[in-house]
Amino acid sequence: MGVDITMTVPHNVADVSVEIVAAKFRPLGDLFDELQGRYPDSYRTWRDVSDPEYGRPYLFYAPAGFTLSFGPRLLRIHHVTRFRSFCVEDDLRQLLRRFTYGVLGLMNGDRAIYSPDQGIGDQIYDLIFDGISFDDLESHLLKLGVPATSFAELEERWAPQPRYYVDRFEDFIGSARGEGDR
Repeated sequence: MGVDITMTVPHNVADVSVEIVAAKFRPLGDLFDELQGRYPDSYRTWRDVSDPEYGRPYLFYAPAGFTLSFGPRLLRIHHVTRFRSFCVEDDLRQLLRRFTYGVLGLMNGDRAIYSPDQGIGDQIYDLIFDGISFDDLESHLLKLGVPATSFAELEERWAPQPRYYVDRFEDFIGSARGEGDR
């Protein structure tokens, strides 16, 4: 099993149900379609796979290889893209960044944290359910180490340096949501 990419963003969804989340994400349909073309074996519909007894009640499979985990204030988006591919394949990274930027527009956020789904990604996953804010998460990660300054550095990092990158989308500012070019 390989290491996949995750994106963590703030969210403003008060009523977390698969129907409401799917409707909220509807404006990203073209990006879902584009990613579905790259990952044709991925789910094509939304599915609620939540387990309220597990204590992490909001878990949804989304089209095009996404899994969304909602904490009280943070959303962790897991994608089937391999972490290394995200770091080194510009066109794939840009597509996922456009998607993430679009999500931020829907959630009124301004930055995202990218990490592998293992290691620091496991820590982030646990923290989203503690009700912390995005700023608190970023502060917690800074105590572990500074973020990578580029996607190339992110790909090259190994323990004990934490593997995460904070995307402020400077190259997207002023463009339509999801249309930046880096």
